[in-house]
Amino acid sequence: MNPFSIAKNSWQAGDTREVEQSRLHKEIGVEYDSYRRIYIADGYEWSIVGQIARENGKKYYILQCVG
Repeated sequence: MNPFSIAKNSWQAGDTREVEQSRLHKEIGVEYDSYRRIYIADGYEWSIVGQIARENGKKYYILQCVG
């Protein structure tokens, strides 16, 4: 299961995407670098820049590509 399943496969610094909180916490298909506080997924580095709560009760993080 790819938690970052998305049609786009080429990212640039500044691009954003939404990822369900539970998928990040379980670290499925993603690594977390606690020293630099970034996630590594799809060969890119991502930082959390925001969060939203949907009407269905699920929480999503907004990740921004940093490289």
